[in-house]
Amino acid sequence: MGNCITKQRNHGYVDTHIPNPDYPDDDEIYSRIDEVNRIPCAESLVFQTPIKNYILVAAIDFGTTFSGYAYSFRHDYERDKLKIYTNMWAHNSGLSAKAPSAVLIGPDRQVKAFGYEAHRKYNELIEREEAMDHLFFEKFKMMLFTTKNLNNKTLIRDISGKEMLAIDMFALVLGYLRNHLMQRLQNRDTDNILDENTIQWVLTVPAIWSEKAKQFMRYAADKGGIPSKHLILALGTEGASLYCKHLPQCITMQGKRMTDNALENGTKYIVLDIGGGTVDVTAHEIQRDGTLQELYQATGGCWGGTTIDLEFQILLITIFGSDIISKINDEYPNEMIDVLLDFEMKKRSYEPGVTSHISIKCPSYLFEVYEKIHGVSIREDVKTTCTGKKVKFVRDKLLIYADTYEGFYTETLDKLVNHLRQLLHIETLSDITTLLLVGGFAESKVIKNSIVTNFPLLRVINPDDCSMAVLKGAVLYGHDQKAIRSRISKCSYGIGTHVNFHEGIHPETKKRIVNGIEICDDIFDIHVRLGERVEISQPRLEKIYHRRVQPDFSNTASLYVYASTSKSPMFVTDDSCNVLGCLSIALSGDKDEKVQSAPPVDTDKTVQSALSGVSNTSVQSVLVSFHYVGTELGVLVRVAKTGKVLGAKFDFLC
Repeated sequence: MGNCITKQRNHGYVDTHIPNPDYPDDDEIYSRIDEVNRIPCAESLVFQTPIKNYILVAAIDFGTTFSGYAYSFRHDYERDKLKIYTNMWAHNSGLSAKAPSAVLIGPDRQVKAFGYEAHRKYNELIEREEAMDHLFFEKFKMMLFTTKNLNNKTLIRDISGKEMLAIDMFALVLGYLRNHLMQRLQNRDTDNILDENTIQWVLTVPAIWSEKAKQFMRYAADKGGIPSKHLILALGTEGASLYCKHLPQCITMQGKRMTDNALENGTKYIVLDIGGGTVDVTAHEIQRDGTLQELYQATGGCWGGTTIDLEFQILLITIFGSDIISKINDEYPNEMIDVLLDFEMKKRSYEPGVTSHISIKCPSYLFEVYEKIHGVSIREDVKTTCTGKKVKFVRDKLLIYADTYEGFYTETLDKLVNHLRQLLHIETLSDITTLLLVGGFAESKVIKNSIVTNFPLLRVINPDDCSMAVLKGAVLYGHDQKAIRSRISKCSYGIGTHVNFHEGIHPETKKRIVNGIEICDDIFDIHVRLGERVEISQPRLEKIYHRRVQPDFSNTASLYVYASTSKSPMFVTDDSCNVLGCLSIALSGDKDEKVQSAPPVDTDKTVQSALSGVSNTSVQSVLVSFHYVGTELGVLVRVAKTGKVLGAKFDFLC
């Protein structure tokens, strides 16, 4: 990492040490001396500047199960905010506004097909036995939520086990969607070629995603041809709020038609965004000026539509056996893809109390292999087992009875309902009477009925196109990023540093002596606290950090950044903490600005003495503040002596 301010120790955590072979380890530290340096940073430096004179907002909703894009011209938005265009993807049953999140990548590692076409072409390759050099991925977005140590070297496996860099694969998919949209725009008006510098791009992300996952998507988008300077990330729940706020009317689950006053200024409500992979829950209040203010930090979990798919797959294993299911997955993966896609369509059309069963067409290979192994037809054999009360076979169709199918939802709904009940018991949210139900999985009538039944006192708003609310809302956010006033931090964020050791407060295991001074290692220096309200684009207090330097020191430095699920983490080694990444600082080239004999504010002389314990060195001081740039964690670093802003950025994928 070069001449960094911080160094990774062999015991698995980071302290603020400078790796320099010219000095002993205990002589070189970078420490925060002043608890808070109350110098507000300039607002213009922390606000995410929108593209000036943009013509078009283009949004991509990259979902776990389905993906799509939408766009809106600025002149249309100014006349009619809901004049938003979407692409219609062709499939066997007609057209849909989103396509399956599936991609076929060729031997040249370029996208050969996406969505429904990827399914079709992969089937053809399997039948011709030409799929060996290709990769097929689907429902892969969840890895960004579940991978603990996500970085730019993380690998992802396709359906057959072949690997490639995850960031390359995501870049290919985002690049494909970008190119598809650009081609559609060109076809729409061939006389005028749209300048890409006039496009504001928006990419949706779940509200519960980590800063690592957000940065991963930003880097992948940039690699896929969407310039980072033209891209903003939109939280799904916020997009849905903005969209539903502008709807002229919608119908509650209780059947009442509402006018445009349904979400009027002053309204508090919970947004429940149920997608294919995750469920995101946030609470908003509409302010007097129409902007949104978050009332509680985003929460949720892996309770999306794929949990129902998993229950279905478990049923198939129960019926046919794990060996047979594994065999068909290995030899004919396209067959199982078709089965799961069929099941996905049936999930959307199922009506509790009306549908007696769902019918899934099974590959003939399943029947053939079962009979070959067991010497009896599965159609007859299943009747003799307890599973026979749950399903039956009619020719090549598997009929799943309604009770069995609805049982797939039990665990997911229990988690979802219990989570909502806990939120509604929080004092801040206890007076909420409205719930906004959106997302692709919110189309399920099983989900809708459960929410209405379990929360009879809530007014449940479920727009007709609830699966498109996030995408269309992302377009609206691209036009008006100031529509979100503040957010509640879902983690504590800070920097690992040193302070003076205090007997009785700090454990002996954290004590280290530097130039005769007792120092406490591994302090979590909090910049943003869990549950803290953070005003978007507003300046925040800075904290000062010092480093002892020699005349020929490097012009770059790094601090390790940590996240914690605790409100008051003390040490970066606490169980609630994890290393989020690095804060990379490009130090000033002017020595008069970056080196000084003493910090500007010195409330703690003992650490300063440790810093200045070696001759021919001086102390360098920088001011650091965390803030939110749109939906992402941002940072501002300045020279303490002059106030000059230094180049600084977070690297969460290092």
